[in-house]
Amino acid sequence: MKRIRLSSNRTREILYTTIAGVCGCLVALGFAHGIDLLHSLIWKPLSQAGWKAIAGIGLLVLCTVGLITGWMVGKIAPEAAGSGIPQLKVSYWRDMARIRTRLIIVKFFAGILSVGGGMSLGREGPTVQLAGGVASIIGQKLGVAGFQLRAMTACGAAAGLAAAFNTPIASVTFVLEEVLDNLNSRLVGRILLASFISVFVLYLLAGESPSLTLPRSLHFDWLIYLLVIPASACATLTGAAFQRSALAWRKRIRTHTPLPAVFRPMIGAVITWAAASVTFAWTGHIGVIGLGYDDLNTCLAGSLALSTLIILLVGKWIATTASYAWGGCGGIFAPTLFMGAFSGACFAAAATLVLPLPADAVPILAVVGMSACLGAVVRAPATSILIVFEMTHDFAIVPPLMLGALISQMLSRKLCTENFYSQVILDDGIDLSPHKSVQDFSEWKKRRIASFATFPVRVLPSEDPSKARQILADKLLVSHERLLADWTSEGGFAHGCSSLLTFTGTLAVGAGAALDRIF
Repeated sequence: MKRIRLSSNRTREILYTTIAGVCGCLVALGFAHGIDLLHSLIWKPLSQAGWKAIAGIGLLVLCTVGLITGWMVGKIAPEAAGSGIPQLKVSYWRDMARIRTRLIIVKFFAGILSVGGGMSLGREGPTVQLAGGVASIIGQKLGVAGFQLRAMTACGAAAGLAAAFNTPIASVTFVLEEVLDNLNSRLVGRILLASFISVFVLYLLAGESPSLTLPRSLHFDWLIYLLVIPASACATLTGAAFQRSALAWRKRIRTHTPLPAVFRPMIGAVITWAAASVTFAWTGHIGVIGLGYDDLNTCLAGSLALSTLIILLVGKWIATTASYAWGGCGGIFAPTLFMGAFSGACFAAAATLVLPLPADAVPILAVVGMSACLGAVVRAPATSILIVFEMTHDFAIVPPLMLGALISQMLSRKLCTENFYSQVILDDGIDLSPHKSVQDFSEWKKRRIASFATFPVRVLPSEDPSKARQILADKLLVSHERLLADWTSEGGFAHGCSSLLTFTGTLAVGAGAALDRIF
């Protein structure tokens, strides 16, 4: 395809951002509808048929889903496993945002099959990777490269998340906080535009309804505000425990399990089936299967008993940990929100047994738990506040969300050194620090010299000055390689400098002497 030539850089940027916003929304809608359609065709009839159908046919369905997903991920695109956000970050920083078409195709169909077929994973992380990947592929076809390709990828990622959750503001903060690691990035204007375009297209095609529905206008009193602190702490502990268990299990599987990668997702699917069968037998709910948004809305309505809340929370934790650790193709956004809401609701339901709490306590603390648990896992406080607010369209919950985010960040930084996505990248042996720009002096102090001194070093021979003169005469001194030499005042070579100051001085004197001799 020929490159498009436009009159100005600004016009080109607006066009590329518009393309990323529209394509990101369309990808997100297609991915979401595929998951919902598959889930409604399989699991809703099975849940209506009763426990025997879940236990019998459900096992066959999940084993088939695990095998097909394992073949697609293990044989065609191994990087399609998991959430997709860590892989997008690696592509953005290390690979200059160049993403393969094969990866996006596998991620799209394997994600629909995994999440819609019953694995306890989310669609939001894959949507971010898919939308960013489609923007990257289109940019490459248009001849875009370098910084502009990175910008298109970031805009596509924001557009995908905005359409997936119907959260245009939170999508901007998430890309800035998590992908770019810089809230002051110069791309903020283009990311805002892409998010706006995505939500505009979403409203035209799918309407303006919020992702989650609160039962009524909520009212707060001083007792609920006091309970926000311990409820947030419980949700934070849930999120941190999930992160540590899922990533520790994933790391052990990748390093110690002899089972081929093709068969690993099936193990996670079987564990998910076991957890779903037990919870359905006890509660009659299938929230452990897939996204679980129906049971999440029921939880926010405050209509579940304490025992049901506990069983679904434990079942979701086990199923999500197994699905992710064994290489399923899906994210952790939706399961984290589910576990956070049920953790907060469990605390509220338990507190009502001993305290005269108002009826709004359960939905309020459940919403706070969602934000606190998500903030503990992704370590993005602004996103955790905004995304829950935008998903519910209820401004009254913002103050307790802010308090919950504060508690979440204080505790999560003590419990886990890195957020979920950064820890995945580190566990995979990838160091992105040499590829990232440094924002302030404190970050410079944290870096090792080896992250900067990545250039090849040529050492001049110390025994034969004539060879050194020849090398300099051939103008290798001004090539892309750095020539390192230690000189003495007598025209020979020394063997090392004791300090940076000595090194700088002797290098300058020696280089000057060498150039004088040549020219």
